[in-house]
Amino acid sequence: MAKRPSQGNHIRGLLDGLEPELRKAFEKSIDNLKAGVRLAEIVDRLEAKDIEGAIQTLGIEASTFRPLKKELDETFEAGGNEAARRVPRVSQNNGSTALFRFDVEHPTAAQELRLYSSTLITNIVEDQRQAIREALANGIAAGRAPRRTALDIVGRINRVTGRREGGIVGLTTPQSRYVESLRLRLSSGDPKSLEKVFGMSRRDKRFDRTIIKAIETGQKIPAEMIEKMTARYADSLLLLRGETIARTETMTAFNKGQMAAMQQAINEGRVSESLVVKVWHAFVDKRTRDTHLNLNQKQVGFKDLFQSISGAQMLHPGDPAGGPSEIVNCRCWMETKIDFLADID
Repeated sequence: MAKRPSQGNHIRGLLDGLEPELRKAFEKSIDNLKAGVRLAEIVDRLEAKDIEGAIQTLGIEASTFRPLKKELDETFEAGGNEAARRVPRVSQNNGSTALFRFDVEHPTAAQELRLYSSTLITNIVEDQRQAIREALANGIAAGRAPRRTALDIVGRINRVTGRREGGIVGLTTPQSRYVESLRLRLSSGDPKSLEKVFGMSRRDKRFDRTIIKAIETGQKIPAEMIEKMTARYADSLLLLRGETIARTETMTAFNKGQMAAMQQAINEGRVSESLVVKVWHAFVDKRTRDTHLNLNQKQVGFKDLFQSISGAQMLHPGDPAGGPSEIVNCRCWMETKIDFLADID
């Protein structure tokens, strides 16, 4: 008989399957946004120096991220289903037992999911608009042609794939600044500025020889080459953005689902809140934060908070209340258990 996987391996397997799907959902959202770009309208707005109008033309709305929201919903439900497995069956009068099932439409669960997903997507939308607002303003201030500024934002169409590549759509505000910094360094012709490019870890190193040649000869890098190098860098950052969102939000949505399922079980009288405990599990390796290594195997009550040595307090791994320093790229997972001995004196 095959050996059943441990609880840790079981949950890790679930998360490893959910994470790539969430990343794909984010990428699909950005692809849909880029595919709907009306370049001529954006250029018209920029010629009139109407930055807000250009942003509005891009159509960056919460609805843009429907694929991401759908995947968040499914991840939340998967976490709820996992926690539901811990809830004991209830004996019926006919001698049968009733299995507890997580209802994602349960009022408390639906409210928690709606608040979580809407907050996350609103933050993504607002940060995206700010990044583009700043980039458009920089383009106008630098005297760049409106069409070039627009293409620097939305990317240029690859004639082979028909897809837009490069641009800052989908990037965070800091990431969009990195792209602008690379563009300025590459176009400067200054050896010291060009040398700083080698410190940008997400650059496409296949272009390093081009930079070295420019430093050695003193000749400026052609504009077309700069566009290509910048586009590859922006695409690399977008990939990183998708991976970061997927890793962070898979954990958050899954654990919120676990909390919602246990709350539903408590509300339905299936289990006493005093019996439900949460256990923090961390990966013990060099990549794990010291604060999370310190929390490894810590057990708290259902409504109690995990206390980090940083001072942050969290209901579960990935809890946004902990702040970015505690949740971004977190790989920890939470186990919900029912301690039937908790009420015995």
